[in-house]
Amino acid sequence: MGSNPTGGTWNHCRNRLADSETNSHNAAREINVPKQSIDLDTPFRKGENVLTTRDLRGAPEGTVGRIKLMNGLSDYNGGEPWFRYWVRFEDGTLLGQVSHEDLVRPSQVGEWHERVEAQARAAEDAANAASSPAEASADGAPASGESGVAALIPSALLERSRAAKARLLG
Repeated sequence: MGSNPTGGTWNHCRNRLADSETNSHNAAREINVPKQSIDLDTPFRKGENVLTTRDLRGAPEGTVGRIKLMNGLSDYNGGEPWFRYWVRFEDGTLLGQVSHEDLVRPSQVGEWHERVEAQARAAEDAANAASSPAEASADGAPASGESGVAALIPSALLERSRAAKARLLG
């Protein structure tokens, strides 16, 4: 016991092994790996607590739940991933195919409210811009009151086409 076939002891091997483990352990401590930043679009992980952001079947808005299963599809061409979750709520209800947009982390509720308000303001601004028709600019940009294909064609070209049509048809 404790000796190798050549008559020596194994202690020198044990000491080298202990030294290499200590050095590798210390080296691992010295490497600072940054933590992944978690935002509203970061996928939830199994076991993570969440809140509902709207009324779902059997779970009103603000109900606390826990992720039981994550599934979905990812586009390898850089498109938006499609995540769905199975969530067990505190009343015992298990609900599947819950969209990522219908859930939020409890620590990010304030950030989620800010995003919803910003989206509402942007939609309101877009509606106001569409309701007030603007005149065509001097460079021939289309007037915003036009719709369909005419909105994509500069107004100077449309006027030239109308004049040619009137000239040919009399």
